[in-house]
Amino acid sequence: MCRNGGKNGVTIGAVDLTFPPDAAKDSTPPEDSSSKARKKELKRLLEGSRPLDWSERYRALNDAMDEAYDLIDINNREARFALVLMGALNAAVLVVSTRTDLLQGVFGEFPIAVGGLLGLYAVTAVYFFLQAIEALRPGRFKPRLGNWSKDADDYPMGVRYFEDVIQRDVVGYWRAWNEVQTGQLNAEIAIQVHSLCLKNNATRDALRRLFAGLRVMTVLVAGLLTLFVYATLNN
Repeated sequence: MCRNGGKNGVTIGAVDLTFPPDAAKDSTPPEDSSSKARKKELKRLLEGSRPLDWSERYRALNDAMDEAYDLIDINNREARFALVLMGALNAAVLVVSTRTDLLQGVFGEFPIAVGGLLGLYAVTAVYFFLQAIEALRPGRFKPRLGNWSKDADDYPMGVRYFEDVIQRDVVGYWRAWNEVQTGQLNAEIAIQVHSLCLKNNATRDALRRLFAGLRVMTVLVAGLLTLFVYATLNN
């Protein structure tokens, strides 16, 4: 008896016993749709509860930094808009004050009221102009790292922030980039985001004071114009 074995069959004598191609494969029972759905749901839950890896953390921190810079641009535009409104109010007061005939008439009718309003307006305008400068000036907000041990593996090496960069020469800066670890790099980006948030918070406070001052200046200008109109109609 002659027996030869092949890949998909066996030959015994003159009889060729061949198997279907799929019969040699290890087949597993197909999964039903409910089992697949449960596996997908479990995978989704595990994916949402796991911590970020270094690359995902790097992208998320850079997105947060971009949002912080966008907020800085918005704050600057709002401060410039407030300065435009303040300039319009100052121009209205200046135009009215150049009319000597109106000034004589209104001072004759309400000398104390007009003098008080003009003095208060001048002080208010100067103060809130300084608030506009405070909102637009480049602030320096570097977080304190006193509680962060320098021996920690993720302690930042200072390869991104310009004040840290200029403390090294070119060769030292390049060597720092060759030695920096991903955790240290992400930590430094987190510090930068924190600094930008501190700056945005201080700018928003200055903007709130600035726009509150604009409301006060508007009320003062309205009071002055009312006195001027009243004195003009009486004369």
